[in-house]
Amino acid sequence: MSSREPRSVVSVAPGVVFVEGPVSNWVVLAEEDGVALIDAGYPADTDLVLDTVRYAGHDLDDLRRVYVTHGHVDHVGGIPGILSRHPHVEVLAHADELAGVRGPERQQVTPAEIGGRLASPRVLRWLARAIRADALRPTAVPTARAFTGEDFAGRAISPLPAAGHTVGSTAYLLPAADAIVTGDAVVSRHDTQPASWGPRPRMITPFFTADQDAALESARALPIPEILLPGHGPAVHRVGREWLPVTA
Repeated sequence: MSSREPRSVVSVAPGVVFVEGPVSNWVVLAEEDGVALIDAGYPADTDLVLDTVRYAGHDLDDLRRVYVTHGHVDHVGGIPGILSRHPHVEVLAHADELAGVRGPERQQVTPAEIGGRLASPRVLRWLARAIRADALRPTAVPTARAFTGEDFAGRAISPLPAAGHTVGSTAYLLPAADAIVTGDAVVSRHDTQPASWGPRPRMITPFFTADQDAALESARALPIPEILLPGHGPAVHRVGREWLPVTA
């Protein structure tokens, strides 16, 4: 069992379990031919990710694929550990994001580039949590491949382009759940943002993003269904004009 604990685990719809992890999030998705993950946390989250697959009621031998929103280490870091135990699992990402997913070099802010922002206690606390999650461990997923339209034929999931945060950032629409998995294209809250900010759809702190103008354009173009499953912060759903956390 993992020594790390999620912040929350909620079943948002039949076959869709959202995990707000210690620092970043992932989704366990029941598919027609097995189980999929959308993202997989930091390197230190591997055991926790697999625990949540079991918690969702699945056998790990039924894990078939990981859909990647983008190649940052807090979203792909758990994948090498998963593949070491389950080498049959496919890893799929947008073609433009493939180099970042395969790594080990990727389009991601470094501690040195954060620089003077470390004077902020919030940023410093976030960085300490990230380092404890093995953020500095070299991460490579050489078997990752670019998805095609055929990979989604007959499935209850559709990829949507969300470039800006990274060059090939991707969101995933889950129509049957009336939900969208946004990665970091849209978040509900991030640890570097004020704790007083209530959870709702918002942009991630800009220094994490490669092209803020493109990210804003992509975010505005995304459909926002009833349920938002972000890469950071709790799952939220619309209640009238408000956004409220999804509870178990």
